[in-house]
Amino acid sequence: MINRDNAPLSARDDRRLFALSTLATGVFVLLALRLFFLQVVRGPEFSRRAERNSTQLLPFLAPRGLIYATTDGKDDALLDNAPRFSLFYARGGDAAVTPEAVLAELSRWLPEDRPALQRKMAEARRTGKMTRLLANIPRESALAIMERRAFLPGVNVLAEPQRRTRYGSLASQLLGYVSEVDENDLKRDRDRWRSGQFIGRGGVEKVYDDLLRGTDGGLQFVTDAAGRHIQVLGRLSSVPGADLYLTIDRRLQQAAEAGLDASPSGRGAAVVLDPRTGAVLAMASRPGFDPSQSLARHVADPRQPFFNRALQGVYPPGSVFKIVSALTGLNDARWDTRRTFYCNGVYLLPITGGVREFKCWNKHHRQDFFGAVAWSCNIYFYNIGLTAGPEALSARAKAFGFGEKTGIDLPSESSGLMPDRDWKKRVRREGWFDGDTLNTSIGQGYVLSTPLQAAVFLSAVANGGTVWKPFLVREARAPAGSVLWRGKSELRRTVDLKDVTWDTIHRAMGNVVSQGSGRVVYRSDLDMGAKTGTAQNPHGEDHAWFAAYAGPKGRPAELAVVVFVENGGHGSAAAGPIARRIIDTAYPLGKV
Repeated sequence: MINRDNAPLSARDDRRLFALSTLATGVFVLLALRLFFLQVVRGPEFSRRAERNSTQLLPFLAPRGLIYATTDGKDDALLDNAPRFSLFYARGGDAAVTPEAVLAELSRWLPEDRPALQRKMAEARRTGKMTRLLANIPRESALAIMERRAFLPGVNVLAEPQRRTRYGSLASQLLGYVSEVDENDLKRDRDRWRSGQFIGRGGVEKVYDDLLRGTDGGLQFVTDAAGRHIQVLGRLSSVPGADLYLTIDRRLQQAAEAGLDASPSGRGAAVVLDPRTGAVLAMASRPGFDPSQSLARHVADPRQPFFNRALQGVYPPGSVFKIVSALTGLNDARWDTRRTFYCNGVYLLPITGGVREFKCWNKHHRQDFFGAVAWSCNIYFYNIGLTAGPEALSARAKAFGFGEKTGIDLPSESSGLMPDRDWKKRVRREGWFDGDTLNTSIGQGYVLSTPLQAAVFLSAVANGGTVWKPFLVREARAPAGSVLWRGKSELRRTVDLKDVTWDTIHRAMGNVVSQGSGRVVYRSDLDMGAKTGTAQNPHGEDHAWFAAYAGPKGRPAELAVVVFVENGGHGSAAAGPIARRIIDTAYPLGKV
């Protein structure tokens, strides 16, 4: 060999170069052999090991936003969150303990939940993901399972923030409830939901779910084939949801529900609105349920505790509707309030081939307009209805919101029914008869209303024609306390009637309280008006209605109260005392 100067290398240099080349070749051969050993000889084993390890996310539920009412002008939480134990499971492919054995062990501590455990464990095996088996498990069961975790591969117990009611079943249908996302939810909107999330299922929880839910966090970790945690990869912090502040007055809500619970049937609804704004001060439906407890036992309850009778139930409004007939007659037919009719308990309507009887609930003898309103005489209002005509009755009722949804910020509202000639011809395929007009004039026949619609109507009567869209949320706040938005009054329409019409109906409804069928709510220190109602029910006992507005002397009405008792009988006897309880709660005796 020669060097850079073309001089031949010495024998010593040749030996050094040969040794260096030999060493480099040896190292390369060793590395190649080691790589061959790892990739070819041990490769399948390492691959199996890697496959048996998996990355899992143990979710941390974000605390849902709190929901507040007011009590004596102060914020009062109706729904908050409390730590409750949840049970999770992730199945490893080569776990030494079979899923059947895990199920059997878990069922020892949660025997009533075995079907749910079995279903959710199958889901976990199918998806390969960490799956919540049960939420809100008893503390004793949770501790026992935690002690047995060494024999329950893939099982985890985690404390999560879950819904807690501060007042049991108070306002349950209004508030709604939450539950875990199911397969149907994922099919409908897989981009929005993920397995393991909790979402609102009814009431405010459903309508404002995006605000209340927040952003879930979690613990990301590696598990081995037996479901054991090997390494924590990271922690994702959860972000709490926004808080909602309702227009509900907690004391009025409690008064309404206590009254309904003590009513003859224990079933019904009560709605309290502020006629000045449309704010919902109370909305009760009974029976109810506790959304923080197990809901399974309520599903088959024939009393339908999930059914919000205040806005989903439709019923004949009965004599409460006579105020619509009275306003129509006074304003559109120039009805003379001095006109009298004699009530012997029966109205005889001439029909082809004879007469048809339409009854009154009592024999009121001779009554003028004010006496007929005070004592709810059907005979008098039959005559008003025939004089005004069905078109005028229907148009006036629709102007006040009968036959259409109120637009309240709650789900599943019913629209009720305000019939007219076109409706009957289209739906019933029949003509309109005078008998239909008579039934309509007293809130019977085909007329159907929700208690909420009746309250919106009463509110408009109290304030002189302003028909509000009722609202429940006065503001939403971020977790840090900043106001995201505020609820506000929204005008639907104004019913423009003559001043003398309003003055006359207010006087007549005042007489109902001072000397008529609504004396049960009489308060000398308040300006009040009311109308009682007993609605005939072809399916059982009559329904009871009571509608009243009230406010301090010389000031606009501040409350519009409608109470409905399902199968309660007479309105003054069954629904009136509940209205009185609500009014006395709003205006304690001696403190107005």
